[in-house]
Amino acid sequence: MKKSVMFALLLIVVVAILWTVWPRPEPEYPIRQVSFTQPLDHALPDGPSFEQYVDILQPSGASAGSPVLFVLGGEGNLTDRRLSSLYEAYGSPPDVVFIQAEHRGYGESLSLDADQSVPAYVTVDQALADFHAVIQDLKKEYTGPWAAAGYSYSGGLVVDLAARYPDDLDAILSSSGVVDWPFTMDAYDKKLRVIFGEDAYQRLAGHIAALHPNEMFDQTWLEREFLAAFLHGMAQYEQYKPYLPLFKLAARLPTTGFLKALHWMDDNIADQAGWNYAVSNSKRSLSREEALTMHYTWRTWRFQQCDETGVFEISAEPGGVFDRTYDEFVAECRALFGEQQPRSATRPAWSPRAALDSLEIPIVYVAGEMDPWEGLGVEADYALHQGEFFFAPGGRHCPEKSDSELGPRVFATLLQYAASEGGQQ
Repeated sequence: MKKSVMFALLLIVVVAILWTVWPRPEPEYPIRQVSFTQPLDHALPDGPSFEQYVDILQPSGASAGSPVLFVLGGEGNLTDRRLSSLYEAYGSPPDVVFIQAEHRGYGESLSLDADQSVPAYVTVDQALADFHAVIQDLKKEYTGPWAAAGYSYSGGLVVDLAARYPDDLDAILSSSGVVDWPFTMDAYDKKLRVIFGEDAYQRLAGHIAALHPNEMFDQTWLEREFLAAFLHGMAQYEQYKPYLPLFKLAARLPTTGFLKALHWMDDNIADQAGWNYAVSNSKRSLSREEALTMHYTWRTWRFQQCDETGVFEISAEPGGVFDRTYDEFVAECRALFGEQQPRSATRPAWSPRAALDSLEIPIVYVAGEMDPWEGLGVEADYALHQGEFFFAPGGRHCPEKSDSELGPRVFATLLQYAASEGGQQ
């Protein structure tokens, strides 16, 4: 009887998640791709270069003088579908140009080096210089008010961009923007306890404890990382929220059975995204050809964590779901990227928070109450120098992108600020 109930439960979980991720018909929008030749080092403009890819969605009602939303790419490749989804989330405005620019080191925006194992050209400073160059060039074509948007990691980037290049933009949007970047942090873990509830959290922690590896990057290490990928997805993204109770019930299975169920879902529904995350974080070398498959994107982010951003997750209390130590993260960084890493553990943390009070343009900031990254973002009671704070009760990561009422409200406010500032120039 117990086995049949658990089988039925897992079947419901599979059907629910399948419904969530099943491909829907994609509307067609006029999107064109262009590329910009960028120096690997902006201090050496005549040195080696790479092509940075940019997508432009210009609706039929938009013109050269229309408002522009410039979206900073983050730790992933950019697709037409991603740009179209954002356009729809903000109400499909017929007279606004949407532009998204890939972050160096991700997607197709790679250096020409055949060996991408240590992508030292991927830094915050150089990425911001890329975005600045693209904006300066495209402003010759699009002369209306310019707003920029960033999400999560790039939500911190957009704050830094506005601080470093204040004449580029008229307003910015930081959605779930992470503005604090310590080497290790327990903010994510604290929110997981709230999202999952203590009973389910302890069951999940028990699964993690059962996956104690004998050595770095062995099969058990990979399975633990794979489970962590699912914990992130279930806790962070709004589309999985309706199925969280089912996921918590499925966690009652023994660890082996739980992992088998997760692997089935990953293989048949998620295109192995969870396993790719685990393998990426253990892969000691990477070729350019491999990078272009988009299967190892998280390895580049792991380099950024080791080199500059940190934010390795630890648990707030012993016996939590994040059971690695400071020393283990240091050892993993060195195994992947060389003995000089992790530099993020030994130098001052990158912190866009310091720029908030000195911004010369308005900022619209969006936060979700149930976003695991909320503890590293801008607080709801923070007094913005100029701009507006949107707090979504119960909202997850970048909540306005999945809320048909909040999205257009946020975007309308951003455009008002941009138009007001643009008219003063």
